[in-house]
Formats: sequence, C-alpha cells, structure tokens
Amino acid sequence: MELWIKEDFQDLELNEFPYDRQHSALGEYHHFIHKGKYGNWYDPISLHQWRSLDGSWLVTERNGKRFLEQNRGDQSKNAFANVYCCLINKNKVYAPYILEFDIRLFELAHFCGMAFCYTTSRNYYAVGINGKEIALYRRVEENFDFIARKEFIIDDTKTYHFKISVSDHTLVYVDGELVLEGDMIFTSGLFGCVAKSACRYSDIQVWFEKKNWKSHIEKKQTEKNRIEKKRKEYPQLKCLYKISLQNFGTGRQLRIAMVDHKPIFLMAQHQKRMIRDSFARLSCLTAFTLDGEVLWQIGEANSCDDNTLISCDLPFQIADWNNDGRLEVIYSMDFEVIIIDLLTAKVLKRMPTPVIYQDENVKNEPYYRLNVDAIRLADFEGLGYKGDFIIKDRYQNVWAYNHNMENIWRYHHKNTGHFPYIYDFDGDGKDEMFVGYDMIDHDGKMVFSLPMNSDHTDEIIYAKLREKDPKRLILASGNEGVNIVNIDGTIFKHNEIGHAQRISVAKYNSDVEGLQICATAFWGSDGIVCMYDYKGDLLYQMEQQSNGNVITPVNYDGKHILCLLHSGTDGGLIDGNLDKVVLFPYDGHPTLCCEVYDIDEDGIDEILCWNQKELWIYKSEKATVSERYEKYPDDSFSNYRGEYLLPIEKQ
Repeated sequence: MELWIKEDFQDLELNEFPYDRQHSALGEYHHFIHKGKYGNWYDPISLHQWRSLDGSWLVTERNGKRFLEQNRGDQSKNAFANVYCCLINKNKVYAPYILEFDIRLFELAHFCGMAFCYTTSRNYYAVGINGKEIALYRRVEENFDFIARKEFIIDDTKTYHFKISVSDHTLVYVDGELVLEGDMIFTSGLFGCVAKSACRYSDIQVWFEKKNWKSHIEKKQTEKNRIEKKRKEYPQLKCLYKISLQNFGTGRQLRIAMVDHKPIFLMAQHQKRMIRDSFARLSCLTAFTLDGEVLWQIGEANSCDDNTLISCDLPFQIADWNNDGRLEVIYSMDFEVIIIDLLTAKVLKRMPTPVIYQDENVKNEPYYRLNVDAIRLADFEGLGYKGDFIIKDRYQNVWAYNHNMENIWRYHHKNTGHFPYIYDFDGDGKDEMFVGYDMIDHDGKMVFSLPMNSDHTDEIIYAKLREKDPKRLILASGNEGVNIVNIDGTIFKHNEIGHAQRISVAKYNSDVEGLQICATAFWGSDGIVCMYDYKGDLLYQMEQQSNGNVITPVNYDGKHILCLLHSGTDGGLIDGNLDKVVLFPYDGHPTLCCEVYDIDEDGIDEILCWNQKELWIYKSEKATVSERYEKYPDDSFSNYRGEYLLPIEKQ
C-alpha cells in the first residue's frame, strides 16, 4: 500500500478557514483571495443567507491534535436547502483508492461525511451518516440518488473511523466492519468533507494499492502532458501597457470608448449609503487616456476599499446620445441624470430623477427621489440612434425617457434584475426591453411574461446559436438556472446549475456544431463553470477553486476564441473543453478585475487587468488577421451583461 495523503491540518491556522467575512457578492466578478492559510483545501460555497454568521469551517485542537469542524450546522434554506458545506482537497485522484478519516457528529439531523469522485459541489459521490442511518449516495444537481443505505444509530460522544474503498464497487467500513457496499461509476476527481450538521473531522488519509498507485501516477502524468501539449499551440500573453491609476482606481466600474482610434477610459468610484450596496452614491468620475493622462475628473477621488469595491453597477455610460458624432457621458449623481461631453466634461443636459416618495410601487427606498441603480441607452421612438434611455431602481421599477428627457413609460411587474436587455426584437425600428422575465414593447406594454417568479435574471444574451436556427434569449436567471427562451416566450431549454450568475456565447469549440454557451454559478455553489452546446445540452463542467470568473469570450490570436476566467494563479483562459490553455505570467500584475476590449481596433482582443492602483494590458504575443465578430455594444457596459462573440451575418 502507498500512503499518498496524510492530513492533520498542521499547515492551517488554528482559526476559521479563510472565507468572505461579509458573505458578499463581490466575488461574482472580482477575484479575491481571502486572508489566511489554505493548505491543500478550498471552500467552494458562498451564500448570502450566512450574513452575520461566521465561517463554515474551524480548525481546532485538543491535546496537541488538530481537528476540522463544520462550524455552521444547517443554515441554508428555501432555494438553497440542499447547500452542504464543503471543504475540498485540491489533489485530483485518477485511480481507485482508499479514503480513511475519523468523524464525530455534534448534531444528528443531517448527513455528514466525505465526498469522492467530486466534480463540483453539485456533482459527486459521498458517504454520510446522521443520527439514524449511513448512506452511499450520488448527488447530481438537486437530486440525491441512494446507492446503498441502512440503519445506523450513532453515539454522539464517540468518534468513528471510516474506511472507504473507492472504486466501481465501493466498500464502506466503520470501525473495521463492512457496513455498506454498492456499485458506482468511478471517475477521476477530487475528495473532500461534505456536511450539513456540526461535526468534527480528523486523520484524513488516502492510500493506494500498488497497481492503482501506478495507474494514478501514469494517468496524472498523461493529463499533465495533454495540457502542456495544448498550451504549446497558443502564443503567450505579453504585457503592453502599465498605467498608474493614482488615487482614482476602482473595482469593476470601467467604461471604454474609442475616439480617433484611441481608447478613452472612464472609471467611477462611489460612497455607500443606507443599506450596504443598495443605494450607493456615484462620488467620482475620471476620464483618462492610454498614457495615463487625466482628461478631467468630477468629484474627489479616494481609492480606499469602501469607495471602490461594490457588488452592483454604478449608473454611467458612454454613448453618442445626441447623434452629433461626438461621444457623451450619461450618469446619475445626487438625484440628477446628467449628460456631459466625453472629452471636455461640458454639461449638455440634466434632469432631476423621479420623485418616489409615497409611490405605491416603490418599497423600502429611503429617499424622496430615485437613487439610480443603472442606466442604459435605447431607441424607443424610432430615432435611428440611441437617444432615449432607461433608469431603474434596485429590482422593482424601470423608467423610460425620450431624447427630450421626458418620461414616456414605466415598468413595474416582476423583479427587474440588474441590467435589462434593449433590442429591436420585432424589427419595427423601435427597441423593446427584456427585463427580468418580461418582454416589454417600445411603448411600455407587456408582450409576454415567462412563468418564472423567483430570484431574478442576472445576465441576458439574444443570439442565433446555429446558422439555421432562430435567434433566442439565453438567460442566467439565478435560482431559476440557465434558460434558452424562444422569442414568443416559450422555454426552449432549462438547465440547473445552482444559482446561475454569468453567461457568454461564442464559437469556443470548433469541433462542435453551432455556438457554445458558457455559464457560471455563484451563490450556494461558487466556481462552477459549464459549457453547453447550441441545444443547451451540457458538454463539460468543472469547478474553479477561486472566485471572480468573468467567462468573457476573447478573440485571442485570430485563430482561437478562448474564455477568460480571471487573471489570478487559478485563472487564465480556457478553451471549449474547459482546459486552461493560456496562463497569465507571474509578473506581479493586478488580479482584482479583468475585462476584454480591442483597444487598437485590429480585431484581436486585449485583456485589461487592474486593481485600485494600476491597470495592466495584455495581448497575445502573436496574432493573425482575424474575421470580425459582433460584440456587446460599447454604450451598454455592465457587470450583469452576458458577453458574446457572434459571427457577423453576411448580407
């Protein structure tokens, strides 16, 4: 027998395992490494229901021996009722093995035990015990399929020794006695602690029989060789620019526009008011060039965390609002909507935001006038350009305004989500709005409403996924999952993924018909990345061991379209098989935020990486002439928009 892993938690702090102490949504599109020692473990679960509660895992000690405790009990409910606390070992296992551990239950209501053949926090096999039984089961999304189970009455004062022989025919021993066995499909994967009640783990070990040890090493090396061979097919990333952000740097609150074939960057800072991130005040706008020259600044800059890190959009966009050939900035500050010239900051037009005091359709808003949550340009009137706009509150209402800043209609029905999708869906020359689960005509009338009511839609794409298919809506709708919807309001495909957070569409895999959909999950199951085909059928899935995965498509070198995760050590760019084929160099670059933009207009994308202090810009060191793709319009930036690279249809 070969002993591979002997885990006694000595390399962890005698403290809570690192976690987001605010249980915030910042990790949806910011890459954070929370302070503390991780050892060989990662925690893939984040959940807003745990706000004001401590971490899920605690390293403790008695008589010189370290223990790992599930420190949360059962604190997940409703749509998250099946969220189990997980602490997963980073070492992948490629062949049948023996997994041993000791466990003591401090509470007996729910299963506690060990997962194996683990792909994601929603896809694994496990052995668990509670106060009444022991079970070998498989979890796939929300389904728990029991392979074997039997009555098993435990003593809560006793520590039990488990030995699990993990293979196609798995054997489960407790204190040396065979208590369960069952057939399963052995797959390579991770292992880790999975528990929904308070319990204590110790002495985790992984053993191999000699033949399986040899197989494990060989398969691990084969996998390493396969990835290394793939990576050699791609040019490396090269840093082109390093820009000091002085004191005006921020989180993922960046807008970009091209003026005379050169990029102009616009960054926003904020101040939080009233309730966490719900009513932030836009406090500083700074326009600057690729050389770092500041063109103008509105407000006083302060790059502290409180002014730069926020889990929502800030209300500002760049667009040619008046169709004069020059770009403007439309933004909201201090209960006004203001339009200024992009290059000079000269004020062109302004209006007060609507009065919401005693408005029956506005709940829990603390101000007399609307504190704008987001802005988007539109053409509801058939102007031929986007001279109209919408403003919204957080999840309840949308107000539409014409080019004279006159209110023309208002939406109030279901949860609005963060960022409505504006498009001329019916081809009448006037834009419609898809918001949350509803399609709204250019005059504010309801076209259809999807049979969904929980949570809200975070990201929306409207695209043709195969040449001979119609365009469809692709939605990342939180607890409602990933959905493909026909333009008549019928649902074409529904996929569970957990809390669907982000989506993108591109030709990620040249060997698969049509375009592919990439999606991520966040709340309750952070880090899951899924790749679907044009029908919405799952092709591949994996789990990132880190947050902040933006999954933005990148025209990398003119030959390959890749998907950007983030710029940290666990990030990089993946292909259509979810293999990390391009990694960022170890050069000290910022990793908090990243974005994709073609700043030199050559058709090849640059990757922007920044934090509050500096902005670095990367590009493939080699590229060929590329075909052009349709991308999300520059006048509609948002942290809640599905990104895409679509082939431009030939006329």
